[in-house]
Amino acid sequence: MTDAVLQSLRLSELLSARIAGETDRDDVAVMVLGPRLCEVLGALGVPAGDWLAVARWVDDGDREAAGAYLEVIVADRCRLPGDDLVSDLVAHERDGRGLTAEEIRAILVDCLLAAAR
Repeated sequence: MTDAVLQSLRLSELLSARIAGETDRDDVAVMVLGPRLCEVLGALGVPAGDWLAVARWVDDGDREAAGAYLEVIVADRCRLPGDDLVSDLVAHERDGRGLTAEEIRAILVDCLLAAAR
């Protein structure tokens, strides 16, 4: 398998592990945003108060706004890791090399856009 395929499989495993068991989401948020987007937002550790704003950027296809917001989350997790997918990606290493900020941003934005489809 290529390195890109292995990375994709690992990301899929990380996201699946974070989403498993996420059943205590706000019913209103699920009705408005959809269950898949709510699960991904929760797995990323996005504060519930920011979900609507992030969902609007995702619905509009505004990769820049969503990416800028996620850069702040990534910077926060670099300083203070949490129990979420962003922290997993920040800590992820392969052959002694971690992901760059640009790689993490692209992965996270793609996850959000895929969840909204």
